[in-house]
Amino acid sequence: MIEVKNLNLAFGEGEKRSQVLYDVNINVQPGEIYGLVGESGSGKTTVLKCLAGLFTHWDGALSINGQPLGRRISPQRCRLVQMVFQDPYGSLHPRHTIGDILEEPLQIHGINDRERRIHALLDKVGLNRAFRDRYPHQLSGGQRQRVAIARALILEPQVLLLDEPTSALDVSVQAEILNLLAELQRESNLTYLMVTHDLGGDRPSLPEGSGDAVREKSSKP
Repeated sequence: MIEVKNLNLAFGEGEKRSQVLYDVNINVQPGEIYGLVGESGSGKTTVLKCLAGLFTHWDGALSINGQPLGRRISPQRCRLVQMVFQDPYGSLHPRHTIGDILEEPLQIHGINDRERRIHALLDKVGLNRAFRDRYPHQLSGGQRQRVAIARALILEPQVLLLDEPTSALDVSVQAEILNLLAELQRESNLTYLMVTHDLGGDRPSLPEGSGDAVREKSSKP
């Protein structure tokens, strides 16, 4: 489902050049929950941003579901893969209602039946329809992350890139969000590539060629 081959990325030039990713290789199977584990600054989020199209100056080969990914964001790419960011408040437009935030991708991609989709997805992430008219600052951190997850799913992608989706939340709601993500994955057979600091779980190991930058773990629910 997700294949990363010899991914390299550097910032700066000359003496200021910093190699962030070096020959990273990752292979994620359909329906798999795959975790990138490592210290802050090790390049985990950078891998996700390359896959999402947010960084374009990488070298190597990226593909999802057998489709090679270019360096520009395309409509097909947006419908195939979406990203959930670490800070839900920073990723949501503060002057847009939740309904506007969820409707925008549907408008951009010319998708009809918007109200039904929005209401169904709000229900699916555990928010009632009254949230449609609220603004991000009126929501708790957990509620904002539920909205961010809903926005990522509104185009019905096959892959979610999750950048530490619970690290900015209170401990009391972290388990709720993880349970929600697990439930959504089971219902739609989604493939997750998740950045985490958690060294627990199944067989933490080192992707081929990545040096000490990025570690991996994977599991099937």
